[in-house]
Amino acid sequence: MPMKNPKTPLLVLLLLVFVLSNQCEKEDDPLPYAVVNITIEPNSTQYINLNTSGGHEYLTANYPSRGIIVYRINLTDFVAFERTCPHDPDACCTTEGCSRIVVEADGIILSDDCCGSTYLILDGSNVAGPSVKPLKQYRTSFDGRYLHIYN
Repeated sequence: MPMKNPKTPLLVLLLLVFVLSNQCEKEDDPLPYAVVNITIEPNSTQYINLNTSGGHEYLTANYPSRGIIVYRINLTDFVAFERTCPHDPDACCTTEGCSRIVVEADGIILSDDCCGSTYLILDGSNVAGPSVKPLKQYRTSFDGRYLHIYN
């Protein structure tokens, strides 16, 4: 009579738990996927607003993105956010154009004038309004000369 391996049921159980836990972690992203792969020189005169800490610039990105906001936190750290509001991305899109997230005059708050949601520029977290999700954030890598923004 063949002997059963006592580890087999445990391995099957662990595999099942792993597969199910990975599926539960997936979050519905209301924004359509846009390929973002941009490299800029933030210290150049072309991006003069990024030359100092606290500066920001609006960049164009591939459709269906409505653009990117890049913010310089300090000498070496940057953040980049999608300009499409995650609350209801299609609600404000009309034939005349699409609502885009903008930086308020204080330089700290990002806002969507369509739904009234506001976000913190340092991390994209929701401050007020109907949105409960943070802004979509892109990865950034800075080597001292070039800033790479990508997903």
